[in-house]
Amino acid sequence: MIRRQRSPLPAASRSFPQHRPSPEDAVPTTHQVLVNDEEQYALYPAAREVPDGWTPAGFSGSEDECVAHVDTRWTDTRPRSVRDATAAARAATAAGEGA
Repeated sequence: MIRRQRSPLPAASRSFPQHRPSPEDAVPTTHQVLVNDEEQYALYPAAREVPDGWTPAGFSGSEDECVAHVDTRWTDTRPRSVRDATAAARAATAAGEGA
């Protein structure tokens, strides 16, 4: 019979890595709204450099303000390429029905 040795650490310490809060967690952070080529939106700390593939959408504020801004603009969350393909398929179907 093999006996497992018990860890001296509590179970929670063994199961999950320790989370170290970032300085952004401790202080209110100004966010900016970003948009990519697929017209998808993201919130990003305003003090950080904008990541590749993203462009500032021209709005910054608290996280809640940015979320409210995005909610009014991003009403169809499908990527632009999917929206375009769906519209093309509908147009093709409509053209076929009229023939």
